[in-house]
Amino acid sequence: MIKILIVEDDPLLWHPLQFALEGEGYNVQVAMDGADALALSIEESFDLLLQDLQLPDSNGLDIMREILLRHPTCMALVMTGHATIENAVEAMKIGAFDFITKPFHPELVLLKIRRVIEFRNMSNLMESSECRKKSMMTRCTDMKKVIEMAEVAAPTEAAILLLGESGTGKEVLANHIQSLSSVKDKPYIKVNCAAIPDSLFESEIFGSDKGAYTGSVKAHIGYVESAHGGTLLLDEITDLPLGIQGKLLRVLEDGSFYRVGGTHPLKSKFRLIATSRRDLSEAVHSGEFREDLYYRINVISLIIPPLRQRREDIPLLTAHFLKLFHTASDGAALRLSSQVLDILSLYDYPGNVRELRNILEHLSLLYHGEKIKPVHLPVRMRDSAYIGSLFETFTVEKPLRDATLEFETRYIEKMLKATGGNKTRASALLGISRKALWERLNHIVFANEDKY
Repeated sequence: MIKILIVEDDPLLWHPLQFALEGEGYNVQVAMDGADALALSIEESFDLLLQDLQLPDSNGLDIMREILLRHPTCMALVMTGHATIENAVEAMKIGAFDFITKPFHPELVLLKIRRVIEFRNMSNLMESSECRKKSMMTRCTDMKKVIEMAEVAAPTEAAILLLGESGTGKEVLANHIQSLSSVKDKPYIKVNCAAIPDSLFESEIFGSDKGAYTGSVKAHIGYVESAHGGTLLLDEITDLPLGIQGKLLRVLEDGSFYRVGGTHPLKSKFRLIATSRRDLSEAVHSGEFREDLYYRINVISLIIPPLRQRREDIPLLTAHFLKLFHTASDGAALRLSSQVLDILSLYDYPGNVRELRNILEHLSLLYHGEKIKPVHLPVRMRDSAYIGSLFETFTVEKPLRDATLEFETRYIEKMLKATGGNKTRASALLGISRKALWERLNHIVFANEDKY
């Protein structure tokens, strides 16, 4: 049964809303101020939060932030009679799914709640163990080794460091590790270190006591405290300031920390997973990262190869994402021409798997049901070094037969480079048999014939 918490101080609003929601079969509880809401969120978890922004004892945004921090899977709808762009933006940043302006009819709220639940169910489906397993599928030998090592390390308590370029799937692998860990049902707190302003790092990571800052009327629970008993994922850990790095090291060593403004030590024990797009040893050498913390978190280090080094995964990932977006949109399946498949396989992907996913999602939204041709692809792909360089240096001072042979020579050469010299894979991408490829190679004189 879906559990809903209404945080609203006006009985004329919450009473009919509670009646309507319970009539739909929801389990509903009501808090008339921020203190009651926080107390209820400590006692139990909720699937959905209906949050008023104007409360008699506190700011509704602060209460929502605290509740969502404690319960990351909880969805939130904000209710306010003072709808402003600033409030909307701030609420969405904190994690609100939608905005409801007072006065409202209970039927409108029911409609929005159904949308939230549908979205939540779809998200849970995409994050299910089956979907996670699919997203970790690979044909690349190096990637298989990374996944195997991750699965061996997952049930242990050892800190894990995931390294790789932006977009390679570090968070996806972290989620896979968490799903196989001994604390998979405990809190899983994800922190994007690159997104936290410098002035807020300490209070966000370690929390703050009441009165720690001007206007601070209540304690703020930080990520370290919220992760107690579970897993803390520090995404882009090299963005942590040096001062915070020292305090994090202490927590990892003995479990103790202080909130900002606090005088009594607190304890938190958690499993740490850290990610970085940078080489941490270089960050240590440049003085940007503490050497002692580096050795503390580098118990198990896994390097995820970029997509250009595992091109055999591109067709696999393409099929997976197309199926995913087709299921989510419930529209006609996207069809890719053979030329588009070639370009997808040859492109360098500076944004790695994330870039491939975004490209396919973009195509699925704009051209669902159509057959995708090269003209539909982003210009950067059509003009990339792999594809664009095939055409840019040809002259028009030769017969068509010679130009065709030159193009074929260079195209096959590029395809063999892209597939690491794998002739079976190259012939499949070229759309010819392996025998036909061998025949073409026998008639083409490469500058360095034994290169492959």
